[in-house]
Amino acid sequence: MMYVSRYSNPELKSGKYIAVGISLGKPKWPLGYAINGELNDLKPWGLLGIEDKAEYERRYRAQLDGKGVDRIIRSLDQFGHEKPVVLLCYEDVRDPSQWCHRTMFAQWWLEQTGEIVEELPDPSTPRLKTPPQSEKPTGTRSLAQMNEAMKKAEERARQRQLERCQISMFEGGAW
Repeated sequence: MMYVSRYSNPELKSGKYIAVGISLGKPKWPLGYAINGELNDLKPWGLLGIEDKAEYERRYRAQLDGKGVDRIIRSLDQFGHEKPVVLLCYEDVRDPSQWCHRTMFAQWWLEQTGEIVEELPDPSTPRLKTPPQSEKPTGTRSLAQMNEAMKKAEERARQRQLERCQISMFEGGAW
């Protein structure tokens, strides 16, 4: 199983995950957990400073296409399969004003492999950037709605894990 998240997610301190950096830099603050490695193939090389999301995504996807699924799988395999891998960078994508290459990777991965890579649930309160008055969104989700959505995402992840376990038991001849 694989997730994406931000370095500041306190859930990573639980020790349940293999933390892997996919950002161009490393955090300069104490994390409270170890970063187990980096995946250079997933870093957004040469894209720093591109503010147009569509252009950024087009170029990042081109980089991913150039690497290919097989190469990325081999890179991920170095971290083993004992714990879920969490691919990390900085942005808090719970804030609708922020976007990140990790979510672009997750979408690309789904399209290429059919495997869903979810955002690791983050128990902390989001720090939303305050948009200018003219850009304030209407109809934003409440904290309770976001918590409910996160609970549903966690349940879907548990269900998928159970299904994978059942499939592996079936394929392994346990039936």
